[in-house]
Amino acid sequence: MSDPIARAEAANREALRLLFGGAPVLVDVRAAREVLPGLTENTVLTSGPPLPWASYTGGQRAAVLGGAVYEGLAPDLAQAEKALDRGDIVVAGCHDFSCVGSLAGVTTASMPVLVVEDANTGHRGYCTLFEGKASARLNYGVYNDEVQANLDHLANVIGPRLGEVVRSIEGGIPLRPIMERALRLGDELHSRNTAASLLFLREILPALLGRDDAQELVDYLTAGDYAFLRMSMAAGKSMADRMAGIEGSSIVTAMAFSSREFGIRVAGTGDRWFRGPLPTAESFQLFGGHTADDIEVMGGESPITEVCGLGGMAQAAAFPLQAYQGGTPQRMVERNLEMYRITAGEHPGFKIPFLSYRGTPAGIDVRLVTETGITPVMDVGIAGKGGGQIGAGCFRAPLQPFADAWTALQHA
Repeated sequence: MSDPIARAEAANREALRLLFGGAPVLVDVRAAREVLPGLTENTVLTSGPPLPWASYTGGQRAAVLGGAVYEGLAPDLAQAEKALDRGDIVVAGCHDFSCVGSLAGVTTASMPVLVVEDANTGHRGYCTLFEGKASARLNYGVYNDEVQANLDHLANVIGPRLGEVVRSIEGGIPLRPIMERALRLGDELHSRNTAASLLFLREILPALLGRDDAQELVDYLTAGDYAFLRMSMAAGKSMADRMAGIEGSSIVTAMAFSSREFGIRVAGTGDRWFRGPLPTAESFQLFGGHTADDIEVMGGESPITEVCGLGGMAQAAAFPLQAYQGGTPQRMVERNLEMYRITAGEHPGFKIPFLSYRGTPAGIDVRLVTETGITPVMDVGIAGKGGGQIGAGCFRAPLQPFADAWTALQHA
């Protein structure tokens, strides 16, 4: 088929069939070294299209250094920096290990990761556990004694015990039914996971009964509203990767950014990254005492949810977000309708009640993005200079990577 548009449309139908057929199931929680393919003990994973170590800046650089010290690869931050400069410690991108990272995305060998598997194909996606609601978190560029103690607790207590519980449930915990219902209850499965976190707790609660550590696990799962976010991200990775490698397809399979740049992967071009400038904030809400001058971009791979028709693609399902990340219900609906113009389909399972249960716009098409000039919106947490979360907002992706990807597909 010589016409690139006709070729893409045919390939996209197959890509959407695979995306829409995704059946993510939480099957385990294990140390990253045990399950991430090819991960070595001296590798620190981080968010975004991979960069040379010297190119990472700010909070993302600080998080990688903290991850190296936490993992015992260096005695302190100064020695970690020298080891990374020498190449004794390797920094790599999460996506190359079937993993997605929140904000700075640091993942090391001993950290527990959620193991989400597609029930139909076995495609797996991985993501670290939620660090809790404290502002000081490694994924927000902070490493100190408090952060280390929390990471130790996750690795030595929460991760192993949660893994035991999940493995005790025959067939694991199907996540898609939770996600579909949460959309009907006011979540968009990225910046709002309130309903999904409670629905997950309901699913796992019977397996907790009778355990001596039940209260501790319940306390962790109910500490804030974001326990489910990492499951949503791992589920997104398992679903999106089903589309990778479909020749000619112009559907996006990954969106991620580092402290330096934004990048996308496309089904028809496999693991290749198309890169551009960092996304820009369209609206945001900052915690008390902070101003726009305090904002620092330090990476993020949670837009894997948008790739699957969630997050910014489902803003009209989550009007309470206006109190968290700014904006108005009217603007959220306008953005949502705008996203239908750049997607190849509507998700048959992810529905938006306000839009008369219309399926969310899904299957971001680089051709449609290029032709319309409309780029995807993403709901993300906002980090501050010096680390820590200072707010949340709606960000707009840059056009360049989508245009470059469409050019590459036309000449393939």
